[in-house]
Amino acid sequence: MKEEKAKFTWHYYAMALGALMAMLAATVGSLGGVVSALAFGILCHPVIKFQGVGRFIFLILFVILYVFAFPDPDVVREMMSVS
Repeated sequence: MKEEKAKFTWHYYAMALGALMAMLAATVGSLGGVVSALAFGILCHPVIKFQGVGRFIFLILFVILYVFAFPDPDVVREMMSVS
């Protein structure tokens, strides 16, 4: 039997973006950023039947949470200079 594969769509690019966002947040120790980025990536998976406006609203909320999860720039500069 031939198994159907999901088409390569925007979902995979968004999932990769979520993984990159999580790695960036992990470099500065932002746990909230890692969680929201991974949630963004998981929510973009094409198999999940959560579609439409609801998915879009949650993606926007996770991006907003991601942006505000990072520490102040002075804290990040101090962390990078100490290492």
